[in-house]
Amino acid sequence: MDSMTAAELQQMFHLSRADWRQIATDPSMVDPLNPEYTKGETKWGVHGFVRWLAAHYPDLAHATPQLLRPAGQVPAHYLGGRYTKPPVGQYRPHEHFAGRWHTPLGVVAVIYGPNRPSPEEALDYHRDATTVVVTQFDYNRYGLPDLEAVDRERPDLTYEPRWSELAAHVGSPVPWWPRGLLRDEHLVDWKPGRRRSPVVVVTEPAWEPLYDMAYTQAKGSPLRIACLSIGYEVRIRAIEHAQQDLDHMNDIKTKADDSDYAQRCKAERAFMTVPGFPDTDDPAEAEVGSRDVIRQGLAQLCRRTDDLAVECLENIKMWSSRDLPFGEAFSVTTTPTTPAASEWIQRLEPAEPTAIHRVWEREVKEVTGTFTDPVTHSPVVTKRGYYMFRPTDAVSYHSYTPRKLPAGSVITEVILDNPIWVRTQDGTLYPAPATEGRGLSWGYQGTGPGTLATLIGRLLDDETSPAITYADDINTEPNVEAFLADKYKRGTVLPRDILQRIRQNGPRLGPIDRLKIGKPHPER
Repeated sequence: MDSMTAAELQQMFHLSRADWRQIATDPSMVDPLNPEYTKGETKWGVHGFVRWLAAHYPDLAHATPQLLRPAGQVPAHYLGGRYTKPPVGQYRPHEHFAGRWHTPLGVVAVIYGPNRPSPEEALDYHRDATTVVVTQFDYNRYGLPDLEAVDRERPDLTYEPRWSELAAHVGSPVPWWPRGLLRDEHLVDWKPGRRRSPVVVVTEPAWEPLYDMAYTQAKGSPLRIACLSIGYEVRIRAIEHAQQDLDHMNDIKTKADDSDYAQRCKAERAFMTVPGFPDTDDPAEAEVGSRDVIRQGLAQLCRRTDDLAVECLENIKMWSSRDLPFGEAFSVTTTPTTPAASEWIQRLEPAEPTAIHRVWEREVKEVTGTFTDPVTHSPVVTKRGYYMFRPTDAVSYHSYTPRKLPAGSVITEVILDNPIWVRTQDGTLYPAPATEGRGLSWGYQGTGPGTLATLIGRLLDDETSPAITYADDINTEPNVEAFLADKYKRGTVLPRDILQRIRQNGPRLGPIDRLKIGKPHPER
């Protein structure tokens, strides 16, 4: 509902031709928009028009959005709050809090939450409400969070009231909480006029399971330190963001700028109340550990089998996988497959599911088997018929790459496949070290071949070099990268001596070397 022509406004707000003639000849009528922005058509901004109509012609404003009409003197009558959690398994979960006011218009429900519904959906959740207002995370022209509203009598018309207009209809300033302070018990307990109070921050991923796990471990143990360190990092980041949001609101309220715009912002801010501030009391701060200790603790967490360990790993993966013992996720299928992938599949050993296996179960669904790669110790799970365009009886194997090769390794070949494979001097096959977000690829000019070229260069110099991360420069091996821009068949083997010649002399190879690796192929 941005802009409309005269005919569209008449139809939308049930205005007769006579009504429009009266409106159009009124000297105070809002001006139409600049025709440069409306492709030459004469249009009015809908929000500005309905506010003007409601203020100047209340007898014609019966079809305008309710919160945009003059409110008059309204006593505050807060009905309390309701926290709605989605049913388990719901496709689009809407977890939110609704503060509810009794007004002359009926019940007005104001919706808050990170997974809040749209205004139209909120009408279904709150069937006793005549109007629902959903707070947004974007900011309006006054520096306050946007509001989107819909009236039950016009469910097809979504509009954007100001905080001052909403406050006028509910009879008091309206509360607002930053995302990190939307804790259900605090929201439900709030009442108008209550003093501000500290709120334990809410985060996604959640920090609470990590603290719960830590407090089951001995002080100073790697697992305790790992969970407290990551939980503290998640929590302190949320505290900082919540405080930034609060500082922004306080700046609107207190800034000394005397411009008309600044004064309007301050006036709007007066119709909002902030009931909470982040609780900074955190006992974990004294037990934050080094990266090495955190990695030891997370390796222990992966080997556990309990539900809490699975929950902790899920939240850690949502936050950052940098300290987990495994690298990038990959999958291969039995039909079709390459010789390298078949070799890897053949060496897998059945294993009882650990916490890291069970994380795969949540992601892949309907797991048919759990294994371990005895070389990299990575977890592996299988599923039958996972790929839509492959035979329904094909088995897919899902695992993680290592973060680096064992000390003393010397690579003898690189195999272009998905994943990329490397073989060492003792004949052992490894998925090439990789990290999430820094994929290894070939067959085009881009970051994938650049990352693979950089990794190959490092492995030729130092076989235990860790996987490439976002902090690494991937423009260090121009000759190898230019070579990898060609399209080669999956399964193409690149021997060490050829890689060294490419690196030193450029991407052009002689006919004998070309025969060793196979010809460029138009499709992988």
